[in-house]
Amino acid sequence: MAEDVRQHSNLIPRVLRGGPVKAKDWNQVGDHINRQNSGVTPALHLPNVADIAGLSTLGRFRIKFIEGDFLQCVTWNGVEEGTERINVARPVLLRKITASHNSVTFVYTDNVTRTASASGQDDETQVIVPAYVVDDEIIAIKGITRGTGAIASGNKQIVWQDLNIDARAWAKQAA
Repeated sequence: MAEDVRQHSNLIPRVLRGGPVKAKDWNQVGDHINRQNSGVTPALHLPNVADIAGLSTLGRFRIKFIEGDFLQCVTWNGVEEGTERINVARPVLLRKITASHNSVTFVYTDNVTRTASASGQDDETQVIVPAYVVDDEIIAIKGITRGTGAIASGNKQIVWQDLNIDARAWAKQAA
């Protein structure tokens, strides 16, 4: 049976009205990809699946300071940094967990190092791998239904969250 060559196209087709997905949503994704390939990179707005009335926004940031539950960042377009500091929540499992998690207790030495203790096991020093480093780029999202759950000083809700596309995780520190 011959392959359908349309399955291998790099072009995103325009969506016609009346389809199961709103045409404007698909067209916005296609338009963003076309802008991305032309060197213009504004924020991409995605329909928020849990709350159709809302919009989620993706953004590029550079890390300027690493806090316990969040990163202080500036916007970044690949060439120039913004000037305003924006708090971006770390993913939930990369935050400082205040209680035991899966019968393991954590004591944090600093914002990127902790000691894991479990009954009957040797303590283990853990670090985030790959490490968060000042001036690293991250991709974050805002417009999350029910928020990020992270709070900055002054009890201020943090609306941006790191998508963790670099697959950071806690790992045993090398000896």
